[in-house]
Amino acid sequence: MTPVSVPQQNLAHERRSAMLVVGLLILSLLIGWQVKTAVQNATRTVEVSGLTVDVPNGWLVQEGAGDLLFVARNPLAIDELYRVSQLPAEPDLAVLAENRNLARARLDDSYRVLSAEPIVFAGHDGYKVSFARVDLDSPGIPHVIEGLDYYFAEGDQVNVLSLEAESESFADALPAFQRFAQSMTNTGE
Repeated sequence: MTPVSVPQQNLAHERRSAMLVVGLLILSLLIGWQVKTAVQNATRTVEVSGLTVDVPNGWLVQEGAGDLLFVARNPLAIDELYRVSQLPAEPDLAVLAENRNLARARLDDSYRVLSAEPIVFAGHDGYKVSFARVDLDSPGIPHVIEGLDYYFAEGDQVNVLSLEAESESFADALPAFQRFAQSMTNTGE
């Protein structure tokens, strides 16, 4: 067998071509990642009863009744939702949260408070309640739903922003919910 020699010029050309392909591949992946992130972070503004919040684009928004202003639901993860409620002002947010938790526990035997504490969120004093419950109504095997309520006093009312998601995806849903909570403004209707 006779050794075949490749001219040095061809080897250099092949290396440049390979490096160009790798560079274009990396550039394409970065552009694709930016487009994906921009689409996932896109929002639309919802205004109800003097509150304005940015809801993820594509989420289903259903108007509520009574204290519940609206529910925004992720159509790709039906157990992931945001609730926005307005309650009459209470001098102590901890008492208001405790009463609300007791009412929920009366309606759902599986409802459990995991933690409750005062917070400062985006420069606003508030109260945070973490909870869990079992979803027995969904088809298939029951699963654990984790939730989070943020209570913020605003004049003669308390705004309550809530997140619920399956336990396995709760940590992934939390950053978007916090952006949602930070977007809340009171238009003073």
